[in-house]
Amino acid sequence: MISLTLLLSLQSVAEPVARADYLAIMDNEFAAMDADGNGWVTPQEISAKLTQDERTQAMAANRQLFAQLDTNRDGMVSPDEFAQLVASSQPVSPASYMQRVDLNQDGQVTLLEHRRVMLNQFDALDTDLDGIVTPMEIQAGTAQQQQADPTPGR
Repeated sequence: MISLTLLLSLQSVAEPVARADYLAIMDNEFAAMDADGNGWVTPQEISAKLTQDERTQAMAANRQLFAQLDTNRDGMVSPDEFAQLVASSQPVSPASYMQRVDLNQDGQVTLLEHRRVMLNQFDALDTDLDGIVTPMEIQAGTAQQQQADPTPGR
């Protein structure tokens, strides 16, 4: 099954993506999760990275909301309005990722496991088997994923 996260990260791609380029991107994502650089990721490292990503997204949403609240465009929002921007973020559970990617269920994810799952997802999107995922293939994969799992946020 193609992860919706993968599809959403590729949706903004306006150009075809070669398998080798995709692999490099996925290796960089793995390296970003592998905080101690030992070649595998633990549930704690996955949670820390996902939590960091969630916070980054929350901060971007806060900046957008601030711009919406600053109706007179003076660069200031009252303290009460600003307080609405602050949200405590809870650690993100690595369970879904671990279930999908920890192929040998040993509680750690190696680069090999990560690559295997991510390349399987790439290959599932590459419907014409040319080693390149085009925006059209990504859109088709997104539509297929949404039909298979219509639950919002998944």
